[in-house]
Amino acid sequence: MVSQPGNLPTSNQRLGHAPNRPIRHEGEFKMPTILLSGGRRVQRSLGRVQPSLERKSYVCLSPNSPNCESTQENLARPVKGDPDLPKLAKKKLVPTAEVPICPATLYSTDSEGPAIPRSDFPSRSRKTPSGGLDPEFEFLRSQGLSRAVITTLKVLDFLQKGLEIGLSTSTLKVQISALSAFFDHPLADHRWVKRFIAAANRIRPQILKRVPSWDLSLVLDALSRPPFEPLKDASIKNLTLKTSLLVAVTSARRLGELQAISIREPYMCILPDRITLTLDPSFVPKVASRFHKNQEIILPSFYGNPSSSKELEWHSLDVRRSVLEYLKATKPWRKDHNLFVQFQGKNKGVKASKTTIARWLKTAIASCYTEQGKEVPPNLKAHSTRAISASWAEKRGASLEQICRAATWVSSSTFAKHYRLDLPNSQDLAFGQKVLQAVVPP
Repeated sequence: MVSQPGNLPTSNQRLGHAPNRPIRHEGEFKMPTILLSGGRRVQRSLGRVQPSLERKSYVCLSPNSPNCESTQENLARPVKGDPDLPKLAKKKLVPTAEVPICPATLYSTDSEGPAIPRSDFPSRSRKTPSGGLDPEFEFLRSQGLSRAVITTLKVLDFLQKGLEIGLSTSTLKVQISALSAFFDHPLADHRWVKRFIAAANRIRPQILKRVPSWDLSLVLDALSRPPFEPLKDASIKNLTLKTSLLVAVTSARRLGELQAISIREPYMCILPDRITLTLDPSFVPKVASRFHKNQEIILPSFYGNPSSSKELEWHSLDVRRSVLEYLKATKPWRKDHNLFVQFQGKNKGVKASKTTIARWLKTAIASCYTEQGKEVPPNLKAHSTRAISASWAEKRGASLEQICRAATWVSSSTFAKHYRLDLPNSQDLAFGQKVLQAVVPP
């Protein structure tokens, strides 16, 4: 249904519509003067009423209306003004017609040719699809795909871009978990996502470094010598480096947990043979379970009553002794209740960040190598303290249960799969040596 406009010539029925351009007929046609209700005369220039007229709404005029939506649906849809559309006169001049508003009735005016009807365009909403997706979402929906499938396709495209820039499979899995929380949909269980991750593992297999990146025995030997000993003569920097490294390797805790250690009661308990620490309840660990929140950190004494020169040397690695000396040295200028505080600069006495603690651990390891006249290992990482300490504990007879409780691993498979290192063992040489002994006459 199309309205019959008044005071408009009917010799040319095909009208053109283009934003920011006047409406005109094909060829040259001069419009007559339009008389407004107030008695004023307004000249029509270039086929468009001047902006002094009131703008109420707009309709699309067409001799036919193919592929339109139902009239009832469009009548219920509010008609909003568009500043880019031509202005219409008041009701007395151009009455509002109750006609369907359908994109199929629009025309495109070419700057070099006549107006051409565009009746083959599908009806599309002007609103942005829910979820903030781009117009491709609408196209995929028009192909019959469900919202869940479209989301998965977009996730696969996102993961492919990450794979192309060199992200590891483990990083891609973290991104999948984040996207699952955002879309409130278990994307990791989708068969296409599973196949993508399996293919990514084949293309870029994860290579676990089973060899320790640094030598713990060398580092501990250096910590028992100057400039880290004697403690009362050590600088605050060396005291901080030694204490932070000893706490890290004897607890096998993450950086966030080392930062969250509090010295307030009842979170710190100093006993004759150990120091017991409990994380501040306000701290949220990486795995926010009751097991991870309530697991104590035990810092044991090491040869607390030395009876020989060798035991006295080993006693210098007593983490309890180092912590007590560190608390004594930082007490005059300490500002926070966290165990580790910054020892210099304008933030002296303020709790150390995870980044700062990580730098301390790497600096301590590098300093130990330098003091021993050794080349510093490349690519030192603070997180390596967990793997090295847990692997050495297992080698020295600690049970998997003890290791997992100390490092807050719920399952021993986590240690076996991600942290266990191949430490040097003389028994591993037995097989090869037995074979080579064939050269020895019987």
